Amino acid sequence: MSSVGSNSTLGLDSSFFLNGITALLASNVLLGLPANGYVAWMIASESSGPAASELFALNLAVAEILFACSSFYVMLHFLLRMSEAVGVLVLKLFLQLMLISRPLFQTCICLERYMAVVHPTIFIRLKPLRYRLAVCLFDWLLILLDFMFPFLGPSITVSACYFIVKSLLFLSVLSYCSVRVLLVLKQPGPGDGSRSAMKRKAFKVIIITLGFNSATQLLQILVLGPTVLTASLLLILQLTLFGLSISIISSFITPLLFLHRAGKLPCITF
Repeated sequence: MSSVGSNSTLGLDSSFFLNGITALLASNVLLGLPANGYVAWMIASESSGPAASELFALNLAVAEILFACSSFYVMLHFLLRMSEAVGVLVLKLFLQLMLISRPLFQTCICLERYMAVVHPTIFIRLKPLRYRLAVCLFDWLLILLDFMFPFLGPSITVSACYFIVKSLLFLSVLSYCSVRVLLVLKQPGPGDGSRSAMKRKAFKVIIITLGFNSATQLLQILVLGPTVLTASLLLILQLTLFGLSISIISSFITPLLFLHRAGKLPCITF
């Protein structure tokens, strides 16, 4: 695999990959950057300071902004046909950021909902901001450690196994917490007459979030991970584009749901 941007010794014309990834990254910059920037600004500019309940959403928005900025650089790198070695390294780091930061903070948001609904007593004791700050600091440390993984020079098999295990872990936690919350929301409770609309809205939001998160993680587990082991460059490039498109589409869901909850998207109802 001597070149990504031209015909290789295998006769592979990968121009479709360059064109496809450029279009995807451009859409992420044009749509994802302003959407997540607006969400981060709304949370950070609250009169009383960022609410503790929105801290994970703020960190997720910051991670998505970094993802969009790196998308812009990678897009320029491919368009300008810059150094291949640097491009491969930047692309690896770009994918590492996308595949660890988003599910990590989404898992934190999901765990927070789970504790608030299923274990409200424990949630009240853990409600102070300092606990969330400690978790966020730990999350960014994990992201930094995950960045170091490609520099260890793991084999393709080890990388694929690590990739699959990581996705399985996120999928398991997200699915368990979301399903438990949905089961609790479906159960009748005292005062449901005045809260039924709120519970239905929360139910739909969790269903949408769970659906997109599960689709993204399942795609990585069942398709992208095992495909790396086949060593078919053409198939890897095609599925990389497909997986990236799903990930970029799912990245718009969280800011859209937040903006809808804040009343900034009256044209969207569910």
